[in-house]
Amino acid sequence: MDKLSTLREKNPGLPFHSVNDSAFSRFGRVVDFDASALIAACQKAAQMPNAGSQYVPDMPALETPELFHAVQHGLRGDGACQVGCCWGFNSALNCLEYHRAGEHNIAVTDMVVMLASQLDMVGLDLPEGKVEAFFVPAGTTIEFYATTLHYCPCHTEDSGFCSIVVLPRGTNHALTEPRPDGYDGRLLWAKDKWLIANPENRADVDAGAYPGLHGENFVIRY
Repeated sequence: MDKLSTLREKNPGLPFHSVNDSAFSRFGRVVDFDASALIAACQKAAQMPNAGSQYVPDMPALETPELFHAVQHGLRGDGACQVGCCWGFNSALNCLEYHRAGEHNIAVTDMVVMLASQLDMVGLDLPEGKVEAFFVPAGTTIEFYATTLHYCPCHTEDSGFCSIVVLPRGTNHALTEPRPDGYDGRLLWAKDKWLIANPENRADVDAGAYPGLHGENFVIRY
């Protein structure tokens, strides 16, 4: 049985697709981009933690002149960007976030992303039943649209997951001013990062995250 079929079988309560399926077009697209040199650099730089996941918004090993130019020109249209990495071990949904701009992920390993659309939010909340899961094969470059709610990928093997993350420069860095009043300021968690948490995710809710992600806090089984 292939990996996607196994994921579907072991996660029957969650709509499961491949990013190569038409269902992904609502959330993003697969991008034809040669990421081989970037992936090789990431494999050397991102040492797997003993537990949990890590995220570095801008990783020097991925921003050498040759690597950075290819990303900035080929993926971001010469716009200001940062090249970082998210890697480690994660199985749970826990949170969803969005930005004011699109995001590129490059799968260094096979991984799963759980997604929803900002268009399905009601005020600051995402109702139950709006989350879908997508399998991303290693080596695939994907673009999330700015309206796509996403968060930390999930691993599909005991060895963990690794994803290169490309965003506008400064995204996900710590806030330097208080949250603004009104609009969706209550959700602002970091620079250009608005976040809702599942109520079962007590760590983030107790730290101040808004518990607006309703429904099951899915755990990916593989």
